Amino acid sequence: MRNVLLVLLLLAPRLPAQIRKLHTRDLTRLSQVQIADQLKRSDVIFIPVGAVESNEILPSDRNYVLPLGMAMAMAEDADALYMPGLIWSYPGTSVVASAGIRMTPTEGTAFLRTLSESLLKQGFRRQVYVSFGQGPAPLTVGTLVREFYDERHVPLLYINMDTYLPRLNLKPEQRSKVTFGAYHLAGRVEDIPVQGDYGPAESAPAGPVPADPGLQGLSKLGLTGSLAVGSWLPDVMAHPSGREAALPANAVEREAWGKEGRAQITAIVKQMQLREAMQDLRLHDEFTNKVLVPKFGSVLPGVK
Repeated sequence: MRNVLLVLLLLAPRLPAQIRKLHTRDLTRLSQVQIADQLKRSDVIFIPVGAVESNEILPSDRNYVLPLGMAMAMAEDADALYMPGLIWSYPGTSVVASAGIRMTPTEGTAFLRTLSESLLKQGFRRQVYVSFGQGPAPLTVGTLVREFYDERHVPLLYINMDTYLPRLNLKPEQRSKVTFGAYHLAGRVEDIPVQGDYGPAESAPAGPVPADPGLQGLSKLGLTGSLAVGSWLPDVMAHPSGREAALPANAVEREAWGKEGRAQITAIVKQMQLREAMQDLRLHDEFTNKVLVPKFGSVLPGVK
């Protein structure tokens, strides 16, 4: 009787798979079934890397939400997934401020290394790390990408939007509302203040900001930057982009700017040709493991 039932089960028509369509591209909000099904189509995932630090009157996580918004738009354009990444990377010059969460570049790289190893084992071989608006980010992400390739022979991709955007030769009006667009994509546009939320005294340093003549001299010579020399802000309200930022008049205008910024981000991502880039990343991976690894063998570092 048991054999008869087994034969009947084998002969019975198989029901079509019933899997909920992607309601989001955020890996952490999807079910195991949805993620496994997505991996049959694509092993690409975008991971934002940013910092929580003083941005004066702007939200302290601005340098994380910017790459988060880009990662969300990138995942949509490339039919991929995204996920929360490193929210509190090394803040750099603003470590003097109470708004800053402090993690060293070495600690950040270790965090991302654990994450990248997990994602690789889960099936996400093509991992794309994104930063935007955070000068020290290459100290953390660049190290990860180089070391992971040497040790695992898997090419991760790092897109630093600060160095990539100039390649697109965008007019100022084509990226003027990108910050608002990123917050709108993240569902948090209300985090950005409007005119009148802060008074003049609260938007400025409490007293004179001391000058650093040595750093000013190095800057004139073009010898400064997060990867060139160590420095700290002379005042917690002296981080560029806060006071100078144009604020919407009210919540209605803020919402409108958010929608405008979303459109700008979508247009920027379209120009990046990410599907082609992801195919090239796969080809580079294949070349590494089918040509370079067999050719150089034990000379190479990392896995054997």
